[in-house]
Amino acid sequence: MTEAAPSGLPQPIATRRGRVVFRARRPTLLVLPLALVTIAAGVVCLVAGATIGWFIVAAPAVALLVTGVLLRPALELTREGLLQRQYPFSSLTRWDVVESLGITRAGNRVLLAYKLTPGIPPPKRQPAAALLRAAGAPYDGGYFADALAGKPDELLSIVESYLRDPARRQALPAARR
Repeated sequence: MTEAAPSGLPQPIATRRGRVVFRARRPTLLVLPLALVTIAAGVVCLVAGATIGWFIVAAPAVALLVTGVLLRPALELTREGLLQRQYPFSSLTRWDVVESLGITRAGNRVLLAYKLTPGIPPPKRQPAAALLRAAGAPYDGGYFADALAGKPDELLSIVESYLRDPARRQALPAARR
C-alpha cells in the first residue's frame, strides 16, 4: 500500500495551489548512463588540454535541470477539467465532455484513457487519440499513465472520484493556461 501524503493523496501525487498534480517520472535509469559517458568524454578533453571539456562536463547537468524542472510534463485536475501541461502547449479536457475513464494498453504504453460524451464537440487536442485509434481501443483520447509518477490504478481512482463528484471538482481552483 502506498503511504499517504498530508493531503490524503498517495505519495507521488501532490497538490499545488489547490490543484491535484500528477508529475511525470524522471527517466533516471535512461539518462544517467549517457550523462556519465558524456562527463567522461569531457574529462578526457580536459586532460588533453581542450577548454571545451568544461562545457562537455556541464552539459548533462544543464540538460537534466532544464528537462527535469522546466519542461517536465504534468497532468493537473482543475475545476474545468484535466489539464495536461507539456511544453510548449497545454491541453484542457473539460469534465463535461468526459463520459468514462479507464486504463488501457495501446502499443507498448499504458494510458489513462477517456471516452467522450456523444454529441458534445471534442477538445481541440486529444492526447494519445491517434495511438488509441491505431490500437483499436474503445476510447477517444488519453494521457500516458506509465509516464506519470504513481501507479496507473491509483491515478484512475483519483481522477474517477473527481469525475463522479461535481462538488469535489468545485473545490479545485480554476485552470490557468
